[in-house]
Amino acid sequence: MKEECSLCGEIFSYYYLRRCYRCGKLYCRNCVIFTWDKNVLRNVPTCLNCARRFVSAKRLGTKYSPLSEYLARRAQYTDFATLTFAKIESIIGDSLPSSASLDTHWWNNAPSRVQAQAWLDVGWRVHDVNLNDRNVTFRKVASPEMEKGKKRRKRTSALAGKPFRPPKPPAFRRRRPSKTRIAKAWARLKNVERRKLSMQRHRGKFKPQPAFEKRLYKPEAKPEK
Repeated sequence: MKEECSLCGEIFSYYYLRRCYRCGKLYCRNCVIFTWDKNVLRNVPTCLNCARRFVSAKRLGTKYSPLSEYLARRAQYTDFATLTFAKIESIIGDSLPSSASLDTHWWNNAPSRVQAQAWLDVGWRVHDVNLNDRNVTFRKVASPEMEKGKKRRKRTSALAGKPFRPPKPPAFRRRRPSKTRIAKAWARLKNVERRKLSMQRHRGKFKPQPAFEKRLYKPEAKPEK
């Protein structure tokens, strides 16, 4: 006998699953932790959704405010977002009502509903709902403020008659070298001067003896011609 995990959606054997003490749903061992309960004085299995509600601090706003934050982040890089019901429950940290999985009218884009305000306030609308696959597709819509910003400004009559003049390029300013570079250049010049002074200068026809002659002949002996 096999069952499906209510959080991750994977199918496991019934003996591998654990029933949450608070919500009563079946979860796999990866989605369940054991917490101490004061009423029964023992550790009880608790799913990650229930544990998040008791451990994390209370947030300001409605129950679906985390969904608004999630869609606002997704709006930066995509126009469509398909989320499963289990994913939405993990985002909000609570289970969806039974009408969400039984009736598509629960997902209507009505501003009067609390859940609809979660995606309408951040510029999203429900595009498609599939109750069989238990997922919903959101579509990003452009807000009125964004549409106003995209409109091009019209030229006024005063600027329309004047010819276009490109702006002048900035004047080139030669950058003054740093003191470190000046000191290094000055040291190099001094080293070149010292090297020139240390070189031996020979006058007339006198030439120094090459190195190979010093090795072949002794200083007293002269080579035979």
